[in-house]
Amino acid sequence: MEKKETFQQLKLMFLEPKMVSIFLKGTIIVILAAVITTLVLYHAKLIDTCPLRQVDITEAIKKYDATKDPELCDELNDKISQFNNDCKSELEVLDCG
Repeated sequence: MEKKETFQQLKLMFLEPKMVSIFLKGTIIVILAAVITTLVLYHAKLIDTCPLRQVDITEAIKKYDATKDPELCDELNDKISQFNNDCKSELEVLDCG
């Protein structure tokens, strides 16, 4: 009798597999919809990517400060110039000298 009670308690503690399956499917659908929506908005130029690009450039500048790699400096200056043109910004180009 005690075994039957324990089984019923365990059954109540965990969701039925059908409920888990429905929840998992719903979660996957929501995530896929969010990703697709983000990609569509990005390609339609409705999402402002300038802040993300600025964070990327800032991280690359930190990496350059640590390595002082001249090739990285040239790449960064190209990125900064393109960023300034696209985003109406005034980031200073690096002195690679």
